[in-house]
Amino acid sequence: MKKFIFLFLFIIIIGLSLIFLFRFSKRKEMEFEKVSFLTIDGVKIVGNYYKNKEAKFAGILIHMRPKTKESYHSLAKYLQEKGLSVLAIDLRGHGESIESPKGYLDYLKMSEKEEQESIKDLEASVGFLEKEGFSKNRIFLIGASIGANLVFEYMSENEEIKAGVLLSPGYNYRGIILENFYKESLKDKFLIVSSKDDQEMALKGFDWFKEKYPSSTFIFYEKGGHGTDYLEKYPDLKEKIYNFILEKLSF
Repeated sequence: MKKFIFLFLFIIIIGLSLIFLFRFSKRKEMEFEKVSFLTIDGVKIVGNYYKNKEAKFAGILIHMRPKTKESYHSLAKYLQEKGLSVLAIDLRGHGESIESPKGYLDYLKMSEKEEQESIKDLEASVGFLEKEGFSKNRIFLIGASIGANLVFEYMSENEEIKAGVLLSPGYNYRGIILENFYKESLKDKFLIVSSKDDQEMALKGFDWFKEKYPSSTFIFYEKGGHGTDYLEKYPDLKEKIYNFILEKLSF
């Protein structure tokens, strides 16, 4: 009888250990890894790569000024757990993306023209995902504030991208003017988010998109702040973003 009880307890312990190891390995699998790559002009871009081995689609998250890639951690983890791979980057001069052939970069000291070169950061990021096996028609982009304008600029020049989420796009951020990148063919590729208490430039950007791309998807809150602030104030926005991405990329 004692031997039977001992064997029974041994089996339970082994079983619980296997369950723990399985859950731990799954949790480890869902962590992000630090990655870096060079832009065409030699700037070292650093990112957090939330890889999902089963992912059919992957996205790039572009922060607002003066935030960093970490401002997207909650959304990135959510999308990763939903089955997507996600790369959150520091734009040049922000966070860890400060090394360049010209020396260390600081966004506070960058001219508008220098900051407009951040489009090369997106180009390099897309290149990184392409090397990971994701073609452009399987890549989505999410940007906040100036990051949203960069997303729009990139998509206007790379129409293979099917989905862009724009949190508080502004009509003109640091010389990145929406009108300069307008293409009628982009039609319904965007999810645009803003609120009544958003910045004046963002409200102007929201109205511009409603006029130019009426078939896109719009979310307009009573209040919420600006850019990635909406992700914190409205937790259900993550699910809306995910559903939008899946709808566009699965088509």
